[in-house]
Amino acid sequence: MVKSKKKESSFKTYKKILGKDSSFKLKEAYSKIRTKLMFTENEDGGTVYAVVSTDMNEGKTLNSINIATSFAMAGKRTLLIDCDMRNPAVHCYLRLSEVSGLSEILARIEKKINIVHTEQENLFVLKAGVVPPNPSELLGGRLFGELIAQFRKRFDYIILDMPPVGVVADAAIVSSYVDGYVFVVRTMYKDLGEIRKAMEMLQSVQGKIAGFVLNDVEGKNDTDHTYGKYGYDYGSRNNE
Repeated sequence: MVKSKKKESSFKTYKKILGKDSSFKLKEAYSKIRTKLMFTENEDGGTVYAVVSTDMNEGKTLNSINIATSFAMAGKRTLLIDCDMRNPAVHCYLRLSEVSGLSEILARIEKKINIVHTEQENLFVLKAGVVPPNPSELLGGRLFGELIAQFRKRFDYIILDMPPVGVVADAAIVSSYVDGYVFVVRTMYKDLGEIRKAMEMLQSVQGKIAGFVLNDVEGKNDTDHTYGKYGYDYGSRNNE
């Protein structure tokens, strides 16, 4: 599929982080997503969602941040973890200070867990840290599972910003720690066959697809909405 330069440019323009000054449409879109996700609960504590996409540049990280922010705005103590250690971006979006992160903890270089409390009340972030040579091995190690178990006791929701499913296997590796996958699909960007293949990879490891976010949807009469029309197709999906 051909990706036009005009489309790429417009998509960058639409990037907007959810906040108290965001438009009603943007807040409402994420509020609906949050409401659907709140139907899934974990008996062991906080609920863990992994936000994924088929490829890069589909809006995965932005949606990870906005979904986490929406939970926080609803009074839920929320932790956003940047698990994309190959191409970390959460710290750039949120302009976080330089502190060690997930990679240093998993590599046992750093014992202290540097969780950052953002300007948004109830929203906390664990950065990806320095890019390691073996991110898949780190995510597949026992320590990552121990961290998630610990975080479940401290937070209502844990949102994992994972690497694209169609690029590396990291998202599938953490399936046993995830209550559901949130699949971000950028409109007219990837072929349906590629998206289905990515979904099947997660389902092959018993991953549950909690729902989809249809991103970068163009619509009419959206001049008052800087994000463009935010489309969503969300809710529980059977692993067919």
